[in-house]
Order: sequence, then C-alpha cells, then structure tokens
Amino acid sequence: MTIRKSFLFNTLFTLFVNLLIKPVWVFGIDRTVQNRLGEAEYGMYFTIINFTYLFQIILDFGLQNYNQTEIASDTGKLRKTLPGLLFMKMMLSSLYFIVVSAIGIAMGYTWKDFFLWLLMNQILMSLNIFLRSNISAHRLFVQDAFLSVVDKVLMIAGCTILLLGLFPNKELSILHFVLIQTISLGITTFICILFILRLQPVFDWKPDMDVFRKIFKESLPFAAAYFLMSLYYRIDTVMIEKMLGSSGTTEAGIYAQSYRIMESVNNLGYLMAGVLLPLFAYRLGTSSSFKEELRHGYGLMLTMSAPIISGGIFYSDDIILALYPGRDSIYSASIFRLLLINFFPVAMMYVAGPLLTANKNFRWMLSSMALAVCANIFLNYKLIPTYGAWGAAIATLATQIFMLLSYCWALISIFKLKPSVKVFTPSIGLLMITVAAAGLPKALHVHWLPALAICAMVSLAASWKLKIISSDSWKLKID
Repeated sequence: MTIRKSFLFNTLFTLFVNLLIKPVWVFGIDRTVQNRLGEAEYGMYFTIINFTYLFQIILDFGLQNYNQTEIASDTGKLRKTLPGLLFMKMMLSSLYFIVVSAIGIAMGYTWKDFFLWLLMNQILMSLNIFLRSNISAHRLFVQDAFLSVVDKVLMIAGCTILLLGLFPNKELSILHFVLIQTISLGITTFICILFILRLQPVFDWKPDMDVFRKIFKESLPFAAAYFLMSLYYRIDTVMIEKMLGSSGTTEAGIYAQSYRIMESVNNLGYLMAGVLLPLFAYRLGTSSSFKEELRHGYGLMLTMSAPIISGGIFYSDDIILALYPGRDSIYSASIFRLLLINFFPVAMMYVAGPLLTANKNFRWMLSSMALAVCANIFLNYKLIPTYGAWGAAIATLATQIFMLLSYCWALISIFKLKPSVKVFTPSIGLLMITVAAAGLPKALHVHWLPALAICAMVSLAASWKLKIISSDSWKLKID
C-alpha cells in the first residue's frame, strides 16, 4: 500500500493544508478587517452574510451530499449525472438570487452596496464546493485539499495588497473586501472545472427528464437536512441584530469575534467529514465494514478537539485580548468560551453525521434537526433580550449538545453499535491529561502561546500512548 492510500495520511494532509492557509485568513486578514472597520460596521456585514447563509438550501438543495454519495459508490455515474446536476445548479442559483434579494429588501439589507456581491459570492462558493465533491468522491483527497484552499490563498494575496494601501484609490471598505472574495472564488471555480474535465473529458449532455426527476426526488432529504442545519447554525446573528435595537450591530460584531474563531475550528470537523462521507458511502455501497473508519475518525477528532477546547478555555482572555486589543475582553472571552465548547459536540457529529448521511437515515436526522431548530429559536428568543450575544452562545451550545445526543442514540439504534469501555476509558484519560496540560502552565503563568503548544504536544503524546490514534490508522486504506 502506498502512503497516499492511507486513511490517516489523507486526513492529516487535508487538515495540514487547511491549517497552513485558513488561519492566516481568519486571524490575519479577517481579524484585521474587523479591527480596522469596527464592531458595528463589521457586525452589519457579519449579520448580512449569515442572513444569506439561511437560504443556502435553495443554492445547494442537497446536491453536494447527494452527488458525493452517488459518485463515491460508483464513479462511473459522473458522466451521466454531472450535466443534469449542473443544469439544476444554474436554475437554483437564479432562484436564490431572486428570493434572497426580495427578502433582503424587506429586511432593509439591500441598501448596502456589498449586498448583491455577497449573493454572488455565495453562488460561486456553493458551485465551487459542489464541483469539488466530484473530486473527493473519487477519493482524490490530496487534490481536493489543494483546491479547498486556492480561494483563500487568492483572497489573502488580494486583501493584503488592499490592507497595505497598494491598490490605487482603493481604501479599505466592506465592498472592496467582498469584491476581492468574488474574484478569488471565480478563479477557483474555473480551476475546479478544468480539474473535473481531466477526470472525465466526455459527458452525456442530452437532457433526460427522468434523470432530473430522480435527482430532484433523491436530493430532497439532503436539501432538508442542509436547510435545518443552516437555520440553527446561522439564525442567531440575525436575531441578535434585529432584537437588540440600536446595540444590535455592535453585539453582532462582538459575537462575530468569537464565532469566526469557532467557525474556523469547526472547519476541521467539516474537512474530516469530507473524507469520511465518501469512505462510508463506498463501504456501505460495497457491503463492507465501516467500523474501522468510524473508530479512527472518532480518535482523530477527539485528539484534535481536546487540546483546542482545553487550551482555549484556560487562555480565553489572553486569546481575545491578543486578537482584539482595546475591546471588552472579559465579555468577549465569556462568549468565546461557550462557543469553543461547541467544538466537541460538532466534532463528534462530523464523524457520526457522514455515516448516517451515507446510509440515508434521513428520517432520524431531519426529526432531530427540526427539534433543534425549534429549541434554538426559542432559546435565542428568551435569552438574547436579557443576555445579548452571551445568551445566543448559550442557545448554540444547548442545541449542539442535543444534536450530539440524538446522533449517538441513532448510531446505537440503527447500527447496533454498543458503547465500549475500551474506547471510553482511554478517552476520559486523554481529557483529564489534556485539561491538566492546559491548566498547569496557566497556574505557573506561562505565556499563552507556548502554553497552547505544550498542551497540544502533551495531548498528542497521550493520545498515541493510550492508542486512541495508532499506527493502525496508517494501514487503513481509502480504497
């Protein structure tokens, strides 16, 4: 077996490439824009971008997960299904633009000069992710990893020039910030198209209404899942801005400080899911065992999440103060701690969710998500007026914990997986060691940067010693 067929190599390589680039975007570029423009102006941008995310159901309609699942089980389907899916994507993009523009007028968002460009960004981003799903479905994770960061590399280059004032007569503004993203996403999408043409140069472009009907019917559950998940992930910022009156945009900006960090951390789980979904679909499609992928996926996610959460909680004040100097670090840090804890349930769901999706257990997933949406909106409605952004963070954490418990119960009920002492005893041991590795440097007043590095190294060593991750992960093949 070559190293490029190793499950662990492909997973770590995907994470490495993204960790090399995306933190530069989040903590270097995006944070600098936040600090320069201020909480209120950036808060409005963050509110509107989350508003546009609420309608991604129209853009995606479950096509990405449907396509990835279908192609992963049989790569020969690409020639016939891609033309129909692209046609549907074009129709959905047009509908998305019209619907969100209309609702944006009613919400008072369209008067912002960057609004329509944000919609274009969402369309390009969705198309980009959809095209890449064909590549990951072929289990070409190395190539997909590179394509996943091309847009961010271009954005970092463009925004760096903007921030340094090297664009003639172009000062920093949200509009220019958004336009650079538009250009970068457009170039990335074009590169993805060229790559797919190398995989499959000939397609069956003859319209087939039976294929369209089949795709529409089978993608409906994926679409519903995407919509419900977007609601309980994104509606909090919109509710903050609308419910808190004159202080709404400022509170949304404060919430955005921590939410953007949480989002970048959660992206690690999303990347893992991108590897696991086609693998689970392939295993289930060939009626082979998926338990090794599940075990190693769980081990990797636990190993990543434990030091991130422990270190982030102990050093929350230091991190917020370093990233956003001159702000109310105590209030922001309290929000940051709550949102960071979300990474644990989210990380575990990024392991369980792909298995349930690949097995098409949509009834369970949709029921859980519908309840989560109702609970999230209710909690936000009750907590935001009194506690502001902190209340929204509480609502988010409660929602994610509920979803994790639901998914765990689904794995037990559907796949007859039983909780194992051999799995959970080392896991508890790892958590205890990691908390100690984060807390001891804090007690000794070690600077937060080396302290976080110490915590990560100790946690990794403990995970290896406890065999939560092991050499077996190198031997597990992706095909």
